[in-house]
Amino acid sequence: MPKVAVHFIGFLVNVDDTILNLELGDGFQIIKQSQQEITKFLSRIKFHYGVDATTKGVLGFSADGTSGSYCIVKQNAAELESTAQGGVAISLDRLNCIGQSIRNKIRLLRLFKEGNVFLRFSFFYHMKDSEPATFQIVRECPLADTSRLVLRESDIVEAQLFLTNNKIPFVNPQVQLAFDGFELSYESYNCGLSFLSLMISLETLLNPSDHELRYRISRNTAVLLGENKKYSESIFSEVLALYDKRSKLVHTGKHEIINNQDVLNLRGYVRAVIKEMIKIGGDRGSILNTLNACGFGERPWKQCEKQ
Repeated sequence: MPKVAVHFIGFLVNVDDTILNLELGDGFQIIKQSQQEITKFLSRIKFHYGVDATTKGVLGFSADGTSGSYCIVKQNAAELESTAQGGVAISLDRLNCIGQSIRNKIRLLRLFKEGNVFLRFSFFYHMKDSEPATFQIVRECPLADTSRLVLRESDIVEAQLFLTNNKIPFVNPQVQLAFDGFELSYESYNCGLSFLSLMISLETLLNPSDHELRYRISRNTAVLLGENKKYSESIFSEVLALYDKRSKLVHTGKHEIINNQDVLNLRGYVRAVIKEMIKIGGDRGSILNTLNACGFGERPWKQCEKQ
């Protein structure tokens, strides 16, 4: 049977026009389309997984549909064997590899900067009788957090470098596990559970033993991130306070102890620690030994980076 060209389209949420400045590479493009332009695609998502994706708001449309929806597209993403019925012989491994490659780049953007950007829906399709015929539709995690990724002009170059220089899964297994917990914090409607997943991430990265968890995690965060002694002292105090909230939450079960700002603050620290440990490289044990030997504001690995 002849080959059929297969195309990819995914719908981003929690972004604005600044996302259009990024280049994803590998043939993927970020575009903005009006509701009218993509209705024929959205109508084919309807009824899948019990979600009507044509409803305004599900994919980020404004009430009047004029603001458009942000899409990631790749034409001729693959060529698959056609079937006698006019369809395609689906190669799940191959298509999953293509889809995961772009989802991983979007995951990196959440690590680069605050904002719950992700592909709400994505699918592959081929053209049949001049109309798109869709298959392998994927619905992503719940839209629990609606914080937007907004890139300033100064962020664009850094974001491009971050996408180029990093790859999921991360080589360091503790960093990968911490990143998984970091991502979970976006998926819960409960602030307390989001907070706990982030604290577990911080413990995974910076806890050298079963003793003095509160002190060790707070100090290691302060040494790792503090650009000077005063800044380190401030970080130390803030992480101590966040850890106290963690203990109170675990011991009382009262979720109202944690608010959205607590989650944002802790997520910011986890994000910064992950990024810093990726830059330093090496195994977690070596990094923790270095942190233990350093005082607030020293950061000797930064001097090595400048040389």
